[in-house]
Amino acid sequence: MRSRRLAALTGTLLVLAAILPAQAVAAGDAATLVAGTVIPHDPPMDGIVRLDLQVRNDTASAWAAADPIHLTWKGSGGQAVTEDSRPLGQSVVRGATVPLTVVTLAPTAIGDFTLTVDLESHGARLPIGAPTAFHLSGFLFKGRGNGHGLGMSQWGARGRAAAGQDYRKILATYYSGTRIDIRDTSGMVRVALTDDPLDLGRPWPHLFGLHAFVAGPLTVDGQPQLQAAAGSALVFDSNASGQPTAFVVAADGSAGPALVIAQPLTIRASNPAGLRTNIMQIMGGDFRSGAEQRRYAGVLQIIPKGGATILPVNVLPMEDYLKGVVPAEMPPYWGVEALKAQAIAGRTYAIHKLGQGGDFDLRASESDQAYSGLTDQRAESSAAVDGTRGQVLTYQGQLITAFYMASDGGHTESSEYRFVTWNHGAQLRSHLGYLTGISDPFDHAPTWQVGPFSARGAATILRDNGDDIGDRLLGIDVLQKDVSGRLVGVRLRGSSKSVEVSGPTLRFLFGLPDSLVDIVGGG
Repeated sequence: MRSRRLAALTGTLLVLAAILPAQAVAAGDAATLVAGTVIPHDPPMDGIVRLDLQVRNDTASAWAAADPIHLTWKGSGGQAVTEDSRPLGQSVVRGATVPLTVVTLAPTAIGDFTLTVDLESHGARLPIGAPTAFHLSGFLFKGRGNGHGLGMSQWGARGRAAAGQDYRKILATYYSGTRIDIRDTSGMVRVALTDDPLDLGRPWPHLFGLHAFVAGPLTVDGQPQLQAAAGSALVFDSNASGQPTAFVVAADGSAGPALVIAQPLTIRASNPAGLRTNIMQIMGGDFRSGAEQRRYAGVLQIIPKGGATILPVNVLPMEDYLKGVVPAEMPPYWGVEALKAQAIAGRTYAIHKLGQGGDFDLRASESDQAYSGLTDQRAESSAAVDGTRGQVLTYQGQLITAFYMASDGGHTESSEYRFVTWNHGAQLRSHLGYLTGISDPFDHAPTWQVGPFSARGAATILRDNGDDIGDRLLGIDVLQKDVSGRLVGVRLRGSSKSVEVSGPTLRFLFGLPDSLVDIVGGG
């Protein structure tokens, strides 16, 4: 449900080296620049700049390792904008030449700047080379919130629970006009462990192991030859004809005969610890040994989807499913009332998705709700599920679509702006009475920053996504914001043409956590 996708995109770093001008000064009073390069020569604003220098001590005294190096960025008028210092790091005797590498961040601004490098020693400040000129451009996104902004904020629920609100008050605040009802949750739910079918004909990521597998002990309905004992595993691969196959690999490494997966396989665990497998959508941030595997209750169906592809689907009771959702969506130490609110929102969302046809009801990722099976279950989270068993949210007698997200950034989104599109103006959706934007002073999630992106790098991102605006993005004009402060529509001005896109589209293009964002810079 949430979009935590924090953005991995950065501005393009052009590795072009500029030769710094050498000094021509008399020996005895200078830190002489013998040679030097700057990488890159045209950094984006707030971008990393590295200087590789060869500096000779042409003063009357040795330099100490603690002598500070000062890097000063100055604006076009000569005023200092930023300055940072660090120790020289090595002693340098008279007449000696030493290599010196320093790294600094360009100012968070666009325009013309110079960077000066000085060594401070024995009370004197010695310039190293002449100031280097830069023209800074690019884009930086600074924002709040994490997700689509609709419904309950998980950070807000945490803050409200800490302030003494119970789960009923929390839910009534985020889903106005709703009531808590009881529904039968004794049925089963089908959860796809990957967002899309898994192609066994492609190389399996080594981080996850040599092959996709389910560890024994296990049985497969109607396929006794695929029974795997403890220490063995049921392994999945493709054959020379491009068909998906399954076979047992014993503890000694020997492989049994392969079975072509022409019909769905139903795999059952032979012990109460559940099924252990390395088939999952993402690992999360834990890369320790064993984190590439998860355990699941219920049964695992392997459904052939054409070619060498399969879809892994975990089938289990609804309440057991929720015990794998709540700890994946919310840390167990965020408070019992927040956990109960999360359990009810998750249950409501899941039941609303049941019976819509296809091979599964929900995905195990944030495309629907994060779900980690038995792996991350905690007593606090399970108690919140048990303590709210069967409880769901309804509005005017109907089950709601219980959207929620990590953080609302201080204000939730109104339903008419949900996933808004833009076509010469905002294309709004129908209003849902229970999703009305509210100010949320209890959401204390940290702010974020994405970028910088160079003007050329931003244009490349747009071109790769079907919008060729030229070789540079010159500016981003805000066309409309909604009451929450989120972007509704923007104009992307390129060197050859301009395009208009929605706020959610801009968020997707540049990997922003939310569209509640301020845009700094230009091309």
